Amino acid sequence: MFRFTFWLTLFLVARPVAAQWSPPADLKSVPVRYDCRKTKGTIGMSFQPSLFNPHGIIFLCLDRAAAIDRISPGASFFFRVHEYGHLALGSRDEAMADAWAADQLGRTDDGKSVLLAAISYFAGVGDRFAPYYGTGFYRALNVATSGGIDRSRWPDSLLDYQQRWTDRLQHNGSIVFRTNKQFSADGLVVIDNRTLGFFDTLHPERALPLPELSEGTHRISLTDVWTYQFGTDHRLQALERGLSATASFTIQKGMGLIGSISANDTDLSLSVGPVTQARRGS
Repeated sequence: MFRFTFWLTLFLVARPVAAQWSPPADLKSVPVRYDCRKTKGTIGMSFQPSLFNPHGIIFLCLDRAAAIDRISPGASFFFRVHEYGHLALGSRDEAMADAWAADQLGRTDDGKSVLLAAISYFAGVGDRFAPYYGTGFYRALNVATSGGIDRSRWPDSLLDYQQRWTDRLQHNGSIVFRTNKQFSADGLVVIDNRTLGFFDTLHPERALPLPELSEGTHRISLTDVWTYQFGTDHRLQALERGLSATASFTIQKGMGLIGSISANDTDLSLSVGPVTQARRGS
């Protein structure tokens, strides 16, 4: 009885937002299935168009949705829109999908209520780090800024995180990545055997703060790198997957770095230098 009552309540809470938000026209044919086995422990998972699913497909886990809404009522709807974001963009980039969903939902008052619930949920995750997602605070900040949520409505913990993020960028320096115009890339960044986070070359403004590094030479690796090109529908299309590259770099305190990525079929190469040096050579 409790389970039925909970799902009825969840449906009634989510219905006003669902009635106001619907996928863009080119995503309306995407099937949505409810199968926790397909989501592999997460609330949702999407798959890009294929022979068997020409529009792509989204799987959602109602049990995970219920668990999230018990913590922050209404937040689970954000994750549904997030999965549409992956299909709209043609990308696996979680930050891009978060930003897309926040932009979509930020256009109505009911949608902003969902964003506030999602921000509260992510802020509760806090500094816990997941390589492809970043920390909970990182996701909360992305959602808040992409969705146009006024800072007066941010949790105090998120305001504190934003200041810590800014301080870390200024103190430790940061790194961004670029490719030539023929392709883009994303993947994981590892410095001295420590995973720093997920990079993508489409958003150079998303610089990754460097960890505390001693002055001198360090080793950087890019792993699980995917390369993309834009298709005729302006969505990303994966070219190669699972690539890697390694380089070394020398750093001074607070230095900004830029990684230049080049690719030749399945061979990936990386060079890293100071931002000013890289710009003079471009």
